[in-house]
Amino acid sequence: MQTDEMLTPNEVADLLKVPTKTVWRWCRNETLPAIKIGKYWRIPRDELTAFIRAQGKKPLNNGE
Repeated sequence: MQTDEMLTPNEVADLLKVPTKTVWRWCRNETLPAIKIGKYWRIPRDELTAFIRAQGKKPLNNGE
């Protein structure tokens, strides 16, 4: 298994079923660890996996 695979924001958006602009915002705000190469963002697959796991551990906001 390749652990250093890099994904584009479009690929991440497709995987997570969110708009690409959301992924770009996460990258700019450092919510999702990413690397900017020139004008292009790349997201390491390992970092995306960790990001998804961390989101699942956050408590739900039940309007309290």
